[in-house]
Amino acid sequence: MSFEQILDFIRSQNEFIIYAILLLSAYIENIVPPFPGDAVMLSGAYLAGKGNTTYIGVIVSVMIGGVLGAMTLYFIGKSAGRRFFETGKGRYLIKGNLNKVDRMFDKHGSGILLISRFMPGIRSAIAVSAGIADFNRARMLILTTISFILWYGLLLGLMIYSKSNWRMIVNIVRQFNIVLISIGAIILIAWILRAIWRKRNSK
Repeated sequence: MSFEQILDFIRSQNEFIIYAILLLSAYIENIVPPFPGDAVMLSGAYLAGKGNTTYIGVIVSVMIGGVLGAMTLYFIGKSAGRRFFETGKGRYLIKGNLNKVDRMFDKHGSGILLISRFMPGIRSAIAVSAGIADFNRARMLILTTISFILWYGLLLGLMIYSKSNWRMIVNIVRQFNIVLISIGAIILIAWILRAIWRKRNSK
């Protein structure tokens, strides 16, 4: 679905429904990352510039939805994640690496969560991993909220600064996501190859 189609659909709704759509889309985007939550948010910001919604209403809606989504994943990881990776088929996916996840969050958890919203493709995994590592719940909530404020504040600021030039903003976000996803894919491939190499050399 193109941005124009998303915008047309949202514009056809009343203000209350628009805020509900923004909240729900931000929530779903965390659970299902390919969902175009940022495009929906930018649509709401564009309409705020036209008087259909308010900037405060838009930012509050996506903030609530986004944080709820991240915390849902956190509690999934906390309640069932470690057990899944310690038993059954899960142990073949990350066998021997749970301690590494724990150490990573002990040392760098706060920093990782602060930038998590800026990491497309893996931010959902970060929230689940925080739960698996039993990262402090209150710190998780606070740091994730700050990360969402920074990200959505940036998008909203760009929309206001560009005088609602949504084409420019959508293009910037698309390029940003492509670059970070590409970097993440390279890191993942390198990690897999390194794990395979170590396994072979340990025999």
